[in-house]
Parts: sequence; C-alpha cells; structure tokens
Amino acid sequence: MTWQRKKLGNVATFINGKAFKPSDWSDEGLPIIRIQNLTNSIDDIHYYNGEIEDKYRITTGDILISWSATIDVFEWMNGDAVLNQHIFKVVFDKEPIDKNFFKHLIKQKIDEMLKNVHGSTMKHITKGDFDNIDVLLPSLEEQRKIARILDKADEIRQKKKQANDKLDEFLKSTFIDMFGDPVNNPNNIDIVKVIDVCDCMVPGRDKPKSFSGDIPWITIDDLKINSKTYKSKNNLGLTETEINEVKRKTIPTGSVIMSCVGNLGLCSIAGKPMVINQQLHSFQCSEKINNIYLMFILGQMTGYMNKQASSTTVLYMNKTVCNSIPILLPPIEEQNKFAKIVEKVEEQKQRNEKVIKQMDNLFNSLSQKAFKGEL
Repeated sequence: MTWQRKKLGNVATFINGKAFKPSDWSDEGLPIIRIQNLTNSIDDIHYYNGEIEDKYRITTGDILISWSATIDVFEWMNGDAVLNQHIFKVVFDKEPIDKNFFKHLIKQKIDEMLKNVHGSTMKHITKGDFDNIDVLLPSLEEQRKIARILDKADEIRQKKKQANDKLDEFLKSTFIDMFGDPVNNPNNIDIVKVIDVCDCMVPGRDKPKSFSGDIPWITIDDLKINSKTYKSKNNLGLTETEINEVKRKTIPTGSVIMSCVGNLGLCSIAGKPMVINQQLHSFQCSEKINNIYLMFILGQMTGYMNKQASSTTVLYMNKTVCNSIPILLPPIEEQNKFAKIVEKVEEQKQRNEKVIKQMDNLFNSLSQKAFKGEL
C-alpha cells in the first residue's frame, strides 16, 4: 500500500468565511454560521438577507474547519447558510478524497495545529501554517476502508457522550419547570442585575511574563463548563509576587467565572483560588444567590449577551455589560433546591466521563494505527 505525503494546501481548497458585521445581521434570510453555532455553545442564530458571493455559501454535507478560538472540524447538516469569518469551507478539488476520511485526518492533526497557534486573547492558526501541515494520503479505496472502521468506532463512543448531553437537557428542562423561561419570565419572578446580588472582579490587562507559582492562571480554554475549574491545562501558576506585578487579584474559591470575549457566557465555578485573564469576569455571590444557580442562569442568557456585546473582529463585553446582565432571582430556597439537582447530575456526568475517557483513549489508539497504515 502506497501512501503519498502531501501538504494540506495541496489536498483541497480552504475558503475563509465572510467578515459579517452586526450591521449585516437580519431577522430573515440565510443563517450566518459562526463558530459558536458549530460548537453549540450558543443556539442564537443571526441571518443575512443580502447578495453574497457563492464561495461564502454552504449547504448540508459541507466540511467546515474552525481555525480561531476553537480549532476543530465539522460537517454542516442544517441546510443552506452563509459562512462567517474564522471558519474554512473545504472544497475537495485537488485530490481524490473521501469526506469521512478527511474529517478523521483533520482530527488527527489538531494537536499539531495547536502547537502553531498565535495570539493570546484569540488563539488562531494562520492560513500559511494550516496549508503547510504534512499529511499522508492512501488510495481512495483505502481511505474509505479506514473511514468505515473509524466511523463505527466513533459511533459507539458518541453514544456514550450523548448520555451526558441528555443530562444537560434534563437540567435545562428542570430549570424551565422550576422557574420558567428566563427571557419571557412567565412566572413573574423578580428580575435583578447581576451586580445587585454579586461583586464583580475584573482582571487587570497585563499578561504574566513568567509562571513559577502554584496559583492557577485560567483562560477560557481552561474552563470546565457548568462545573468546577481547578487548574490550568498547562499547570501554569503564579506566585503572589507575580500576581501583584500584573495587577491582578486572586479569585476566591466558589466564584462564578464567565467568558466575556468570543464565546460569551461560558461559565464555571472556581474550585480553588485562582487568577483569570482578561477574557474572563468573575462574580462573588452574596447570600441572596446560590453560585451554582448563578452559573446556570448566566449560561441561559447568551442571546442577551450577544446583542449587548461590542464587536471589532470578535464579540466582547465590558464590565458594565457584564454587571448589567438581567437574571431571575427566585427565593434562595428554590435556588438551593435546583443547585442540589445540578450537583447530583454533575456526579453522574463525572462517572460517565471516566468511561468516556477510556473510550477516547481506545479510539485514539485505533486512529493512530489507521493513519500509520496498520489497520
């Protein structure tokens, strides 16, 4: 079996999406596909109702690669739409390629891509670095064989992951049952601004030049969404002296951490004292609000956040917007009741994640063998 070494840029054409501005958004027309819609971090869809070049149009079955903030590959399955910037549309016009094989190939290359990322607040891989990545291509027949094997293995793995998705859906429906839609507020629950029941701690703007301590330095990528975050993935920590040098404050245990750049409204709880970068805000709860309840309801307000956010090349919320997010404030007893349900669900999700991790390891081993030609 002969495998050919190619550069990604010689395998297919990668077309970056259009830089839509908020002024381009409409309530009708074709959906604008942003990274948040691919990763399901928000379900808020904007539309475009004007003329657009064919190269920015996508349809069911198109392969998309997000190259900024989140680096991943997706197959679009939701009909005609238009593509936002920071996402490549893949056009298979240079080599015979099986689409499913290509998706697994890109997944295999993500770790290599992450080594070439640029930027601090918005990590991304440049088009040049992306095009220059080496890949090995077998014959089309062999591609299809590898894809069939990996698709079946991945199907088994994904079914287990869907169990956790169903638990997330259970929490959302439980929230609605207990409190109603947080936007429409059919139960006429009191509405307050976050600042009315929390203290907001905003990080300084200086970035550490060294990491030699054990107080975790946390970015958006480190957040364990709707759970507790304990440390940076890279185990990068600061000393008290380093914290003072960058004019930061240590976020207390139990604080709610929320993303305010890019994917807005991703929330977690500080599992230990930590320091956050400028992509994040944190809230210290008063006795009026449960931190688990706050974490959850903030995650339901992403539609509001996206409408209120400012934008240059990426959405961001300043302190005033973060502090002014409106939230339902039911009696603390009801909040605590919901928080206990969340904790029970989180315990089950953690048990599931241990099994998922084992299955991921097995799948990754199988994938590595496949791309070495050992299947």
